[in-house]
Amino acid sequence: MEATLGEKATTIVLWLWFIGWAFELARIDIREHRLPNRMVAVCFAGCVIASLMHAIVVADFTALVTPAIASLAAATCFVIGHVTGGIGMGDVKFALVTGWMLGTIGWSAVWWGHVVAFVIAGVVVAGGWLLGGWRRDRPIAFGPFMGLGVIVAGAAALGSVG
Repeated sequence: MEATLGEKATTIVLWLWFIGWAFELARIDIREHRLPNRMVAVCFAGCVIASLMHAIVVADFTALVTPAIASLAAATCFVIGHVTGGIGMGDVKFALVTGWMLGTIGWSAVWWGHVVAFVIAGVVVAGGWLLGGWRRDRPIAFGPFMGLGVIVAGAAALGSVG
């Protein structure tokens, strides 16, 4: 079944909103090693509102259930990473957003989007260590990798839809 103009428009609004905020949050995280609470909250609120608009357009409010559960699941996993060490609280809060965004696509995207983030981060960090520019005690801004993981997984999933 072909998507209506309203469905396409609300999907585009949602993804453009996220991508814009993801780039700005990445810029700040790289520079300051933090993800500002207010900015993450505004990003999250906009994603929820855009998803609500989409649910209204498609007349299916159950479309909000998976993103909500995925958001909480992602944040819970990142809380475990925070408690055990290595994941900052900004990343935990941003996981609410990344979980939501990937949840709008489905559970496979939730998994792959976060895996992609960790894999890309691992490659970049290992490259930095091997080239001698980074030390093990250097903090890593993980927010940019989280945003990139969502964008890559989203592009792969949405690009294959048709």
